[in-house]
Amino acid sequence: MKPMPRAPIRHLALGVALACAAGAGAAEDAIDPPDISLEDLLGVEVTSASRKAERLHDVAAAVFVITRDDIERSGATNIPEALRLAPGVNVASLANNRWAVSVRGFNDRWGNKLLVLMDGRSIYSPLFSGVVWEDQDTLLEDIDRIEVVRGPGAAMWGANAVNGVINIITRRARDTQGDLLVAAAGSEERALLAFRHGGEAGGGHFRVWGKAFKRDQSVTADGHTGNDYWRAGRLGFRGDWSMGNDHRLMLSGQMYSSPTGDRWNLADLSSPQGVTLIDRRQGGQGGHLLGRNEWTLADGSQAALQAYVDVSSLELQDTFKEDRTTVDLDFQHRVLLGQNHDVIWGLGYRYSHDRINATGFMVAQPSSRAFTLASAFIYDDITVLPNALRLMLGLRVEDNSFTGVEPLPNVRLMWTPSDSQSLWASVARAVRTPSRGELDGEVNLSVTPPGAPGNPTPLPILTRSIPDDHQLQNETVLAYELGYRHQFSASLSADFAAFYNQYDDLRSAMLSTRQIALARAPYLIQNIIPDNSIQANTRGVEIAVDWYPLSWWRIQPSYSYLRLDASSKTGDPISVSNANKMNASDPQHQLSLRSSLSLSDKHRFDLWLRYVSELGARNSRIAIPAYTTLDLRYAWRPTRDLEVSVVGQNLLDHSHPEFVPSLLPSQQLELQRGMYVKAKWQF
Repeated sequence: MKPMPRAPIRHLALGVALACAAGAGAAEDAIDPPDISLEDLLGVEVTSASRKAERLHDVAAAVFVITRDDIERSGATNIPEALRLAPGVNVASLANNRWAVSVRGFNDRWGNKLLVLMDGRSIYSPLFSGVVWEDQDTLLEDIDRIEVVRGPGAAMWGANAVNGVINIITRRARDTQGDLLVAAAGSEERALLAFRHGGEAGGGHFRVWGKAFKRDQSVTADGHTGNDYWRAGRLGFRGDWSMGNDHRLMLSGQMYSSPTGDRWNLADLSSPQGVTLIDRRQGGQGGHLLGRNEWTLADGSQAALQAYVDVSSLELQDTFKEDRTTVDLDFQHRVLLGQNHDVIWGLGYRYSHDRINATGFMVAQPSSRAFTLASAFIYDDITVLPNALRLMLGLRVEDNSFTGVEPLPNVRLMWTPSDSQSLWASVARAVRTPSRGELDGEVNLSVTPPGAPGNPTPLPILTRSIPDDHQLQNETVLAYELGYRHQFSASLSADFAAFYNQYDDLRSAMLSTRQIALARAPYLIQNIIPDNSIQANTRGVEIAVDWYPLSWWRIQPSYSYLRLDASSKTGDPISVSNANKMNASDPQHQLSLRSSLSLSDKHRFDLWLRYVSELGARNSRIAIPAYTTLDLRYAWRPTRDLEVSVVGQNLLDHSHPEFVPSLLPSQQLELQRGMYVKAKWQF
């Protein structure tokens, strides 16, 4: 491990000094108690690791819970920014409206080894095998918590939960009664307006809400605007009712429109440089309706049935449009067998249909496709020694239209020598299925002009990706994990996780035939074909500490280390190049320091310092240098129902890049320093 550069150390020292200075200025009789104690945090119930409510202390997985209070005090204005709060998660801004989000490696604009859920509804896109983050949002004040499970979750949630599962869980309607108005304005967050109304109806509770915002454009390295504007509007509702015979019903829905801007370097045979810079508009719109019924059977066992319909449209100006409809059914049953077996089993079915119209640099054939996913799982939590040792065995079997039947097993062991300590270990297998784009997409990637490096011919060379005649295989991982939690005292706790993952059949490509196109201006075509020619391994550690040095002062440092080693199995130049890109996709070191002070019942001050090491350090050049960010937030509550806050973000530099765009040929942009003012009124 290389020593940390001096600049980040100075920034860390500055952050600690600021936090200490603020703490020294607080009144000795500050009366605001902690929003949540360490005992409460370790007792928080999480459901994403094993599909049942468990205390965080008892979960045999690397789980981090981002609470609603964490989100508010961080100053985050969207879900990707909030995910930076969790160790082991890499969130890089490509622009003011696009992010690359991953857990434990392989980051990209649509990170394809991370399953993301919102109230149990998958928002993972089959088109790109990732999440279109600019189209996924909700009212942040309605989020109860975000559960981040690092490591494979395939035995519980299925394929594509390769490196982690993120479940965004919203609050029950009874907890959001009354009215709420939120307004914000600033330099980057240009304008935000949101409302919520909660009431009672039909013996239960409901809420309706709306949100609209406008975000400014970022800049290029030479200071020009980046055409990455973001404007979005959303309307949603949720209702919760207690029915007869111990049934609990939840209904929720949402509709949205989210136009964004982009600027692409498109392959162009007529350009002397081989590319043309073109402004593009992306339009996302859609909606969903979700229902869940939970009940207790006569024998005391518990069951849940969930169904949702999701309709979406994604359009790239003059290039591409995808219309998709997804229907999903999920059933699970939890039963206690004897004194030692806590069993959950379930069935699932998903149908998804798309229609793609594409011209220009990408084409999809066939233009319409439907796929199905049928699954069954069973999970047995076995008590070996009461209150001390548990063995967990899980198996999910899926049958999908792309790659057929896949078994997804998981074995976990949990030892709790005391109420304040827990040690766990896990071995799991997971897979990532091919995406619609990989199976059926033909994409013009680049043009190499005559005389340029790699083209000794007098004709330009168009490099394009074409589908393989043979079915692509699943990407696979065999993951080993070890974790330890310890609450040292009522004011100090720590969480440690280590992992080693072995990947095989990772997606790459190979060179195929070169042919001449006899157009008005002849050119050569170099085809590349997707294959499974890369293998890799990752290893790393993640540490999170929670400390209350004083009852009104909370400090939360965390550190993540990741090493990724990818190599080609064939030696093909394209495969070697893609393996090198994988090696450069994630920082080895991430360090976060958060300081939260409740100075009185009316004043709060929050500091968040982050260090991210360079990308591409093992390549011939460093594409993205290391950077350190500092966010500050001050909140004033003049009355119990009104809060006004001022937030400064990325305060240590004017602008900095965080990621190199890939997949789509977007222009590289830099994230700017920003400030906004926010008012929140509850009545």
